[in-house]
Amino acid sequence: MTTTEIAAEHGVSRQTIHSYRRTGAFPKPAEGDGSTRPRFREDEVAAFFAANPKRPGKRTDLPPTQQQGEPAVIEGQMGSQHLNGNDARAVLGIVWQWIADANNGHGADVGDLMHELETAGYGPLEEEQGAPGPPGS
Repeated sequence: MTTTEIAAEHGVSRQTIHSYRRTGAFPKPAEGDGSTRPRFREDEVAAFFAANPKRPGKRTDLPPTQQQGEPAVIEGQMGSQHLNGNDARAVLGIVWQWIADANNGHGADVGDLMHELETAGYGPLEEEQGAPGPPGS
């Protein structure tokens, strides 16, 4: 069997087979007819896949990611607000400008950032209007 035939029969990619070969766990190619393409014994390949079944599914050791199509949410002292793409770009633009001002020594503090966001309509939610602000406000 060639790697292409193995891939088709066992539902893996040729790259996966090459990875198995690099680890040394995959059966060695059979002595062949002088071809430069490695060929493998069908019984050895079947035994390998029986002993090493595919593990379908998602990795569980990674943190969950936001699914495409789910709205982004800004949470924190200014409340929780769902954002669409334009909102997110607007908020990021304000934040990046605030960072640039702070880096250039233009006296940008957190109060300035909050003021700019509130002026643009990204302030506290109505039910949180009476909530205390950050220290020093």
